[in-house]
Amino acid sequence: MRRAFSLLILGTILISAGTASAQGQGNQQLKGTYAFSGEGTCLVSPTGGFNSDLTPTNPAGRFVFSFSVQGVRTFNGDGTGTMRARTVSITHSDVAAVAVLGGGGSTDIVSSFTYQVAPDGTVSILLSVPMTGTVLTGTRAGQTFTIDQLPLSGLVSKDRKTLTLASVTPTVEVVTYSNADVQHRICHRSRIHFQFD
Repeated sequence: MRRAFSLLILGTILISAGTASAQGQGNQQLKGTYAFSGEGTCLVSPTGGFNSDLTPTNPAGRFVFSFSVQGVRTFNGDGTGTMRARTVSITHSDVAAVAVLGGGGSTDIVSSFTYQVAPDGTVSILLSVPMTGTVLTGTRAGQTFTIDQLPLSGLVSKDRKTLTLASVTPTVEVVTYSNADVQHRICHRSRIHFQFD
């Protein structure tokens, strides 16, 4: 009986130690530089934002744009990181919103972020400060902008060489341009990352 109790205690200690070790590694599991690419689509409500059911407050002014993105994301191993990328977008014309004629554009974006790696390999990423960008081509060429939030979640592979990220909850983002225009939008995104350094 005493031996069985001792084995039970030892087993509990080993399991606890293993769990603590896995949690202690946490963000250290993800360290290095990853190239990524992906796509996304955004519903923009430029005047008034969104209702509680995530529909635009002014349906006549809303528009949609889609984009591709490629860039580099660096994880420092301590829960912080940086990202730089280029997007190419297409604004879709809309007969209901006569002012939206459609067109193309491109931007360069940079950001710093925080991340959390769970023991099961789940990764969550949040901006640590607003993302900044510069519009390269299109109707806003030359303007700069900030994005207040851009949450992503995904999974890292067992060998830590591949990472997926995507939008998992509709989130209202606020984009502020250097000419003082403010747009509210809801986007969905997906990213595939491959470690190269």
